[in-house]
Amino acid sequence: MKGYIPMRKLRILYHHRTQGMGGEGVHIREVVMALRELGCEVQMQEAPGVDALSPDKKQSQEKPVFGLHLIVMRLFKFLSLRAPQLLFELAELSYNAWVYFPLSKKLKNNKQDIYYERYAFFGFIGTFLANRFGVPTVLEVNEVAGIERARAQSMSVVARYVEKKIFQRAEAIVVVSSFLKKCLVKRGVPEKKIYVIPNAVRKDCLENGKSSGKDIRKKLGLDEYIVIGFVGQIVRWDRIDLLIKDVASLRSVRLLVVGPCRFMAELQCIVEDLSMQEIVIFTGAVDRARVNAYIDAMDICVLPHSNSFGSPIAMFEYMAMRKPVLAVNVEPVTDVVIDGVNGCVFSKGNREEFRNKLRCLVEDKDLRERIGDSGFNLVRKSHTWEKNAERLLHIFHRIKSRS
Repeated sequence: MKGYIPMRKLRILYHHRTQGMGGEGVHIREVVMALRELGCEVQMQEAPGVDALSPDKKQSQEKPVFGLHLIVMRLFKFLSLRAPQLLFELAELSYNAWVYFPLSKKLKNNKQDIYYERYAFFGFIGTFLANRFGVPTVLEVNEVAGIERARAQSMSVVARYVEKKIFQRAEAIVVVSSFLKKCLVKRGVPEKKIYVIPNAVRKDCLENGKSSGKDIRKKLGLDEYIVIGFVGQIVRWDRIDLLIKDVASLRSVRLLVVGPCRFMAELQCIVEDLSMQEIVIFTGAVDRARVNAYIDAMDICVLPHSNSFGSPIAMFEYMAMRKPVLAVNVEPVTDVVIDGVNGCVFSKGNREEFRNKLRCLVEDKDLRERIGDSGFNLVRKSHTWEKNAERLLHIFHRIKSRS
């Protein structure tokens, strides 16, 4: 893409059903803010009590709700955390009834140019209403029914049927990886209406927080060591357990793991069993504004495992801080990383290859710097949220011109 060409200001209705936490919150917030900076009027439709544009994510304080909205908000939060999967999916279906009237009002009365939705399982009402009121639909698809994910589905057959209808209604579909594009093509979605746009970082975050990294290294006693690091909301498929065991074979290193984890006690037991208490440092959750500083405290950043469909935001954050990335060779990674050029990849499940490449990075400072610089240049050129917003605008204008 040669860059964004200014066009008529667009009115966009953005709908999502998430709680706006974690990576999805970052994605939603940065895309919306970047579109607004390019002159678009973006109106939000969110779940009760959710304000994904709030950077501190304290929704109850940022967007107070009362009465029925408060009851619905608390019910959905309870079901998402505690309910059996089947009951949770029935609640997802019922959300269509809840959002019917506010979506109808905004689509009918506000003369929207584009209806942009972050696809969620069983969420059919948005595309139905957009079609009804003649508003072109763009779907952002981050996962599809029937693939391996952290939370298994009970009604995957129903979910696949519903999403088939949703995908048929959409004029364009934006996915974050080539893996997802292939999935959609196999399910009958025309390839010409699918666009791959991986995740990104903010342009003003490139190399932000350099001095803070030195402070963290000093505070944690890391000055004399090569620091291997991981950042993220830790789930089991990240395989931090294997990362700890792999690092045990290296000398003069420290492992810095940044982020919340619901099974932290299990990881601590592994550390204790291997007598690695002085080698492995868990920070727990840190403020979003401090993430870059912790990345800067690292010498090598790793993705020991990842799902096959989602574009890992942490990878772009690593590269934006000029850190060499060592990551598993799933398609969302290889869409971006060229092995030995702007990062290093290893075969999924091949721990020996991972250890060998990690050892090479530990022992070769010049290699770390060369790969880190190359990754930084790639992100600066092609993978900022501002660039993603420009790509979206080209898609919006293209389908708007056909409608």
